[in-house]
This record gives sequence, C-alpha cells and structure tokens, in this order.
Amino acid sequence: MEERFGRDIATQIVSADTFWEAEEYHQDYYQKNPVRYKFYRFSCGRDNRLEEIWGDEAGGPTF
Repeated sequence: MEERFGRDIATQIVSADTFWEAEEYHQDYYQKNPVRYKFYRFSCGRDNRLEEIWGDEAGGPTF
C-alpha cells in the first residue's frame, strides 16, 4: 500500500459492543432492486473513484 499512497495506512480497529442487523429490505438490495442499485452506483461516482485510485485492481461490476 505504501507505494500506491506514499505513506502507511493506519486504521484503528476497535471492538463493537452491539451489532445491529439491517432490516430485511436492506438485505441483498442490489438483487431486489437492480435498477435502483445500478442508478445509485452510476450516479454516486464511487466506481469512477475506485477506478481512479486502483485502476484494473478495483474489480467489481461495471455498468
């Protein structure tokens, strides 16, 4: 990672006291609402940013 970003990446990992599972309608959202999910992925800019940072290593679906 250092060679990509020019410095170490440090993320603090802490224990979580309580885990709250998401409601059922959030589970597998991309399968239950494929058109809405594709629109979200396209419009939020996330895929473009991942491609910008990681290039071909970004992987994942393209729309």
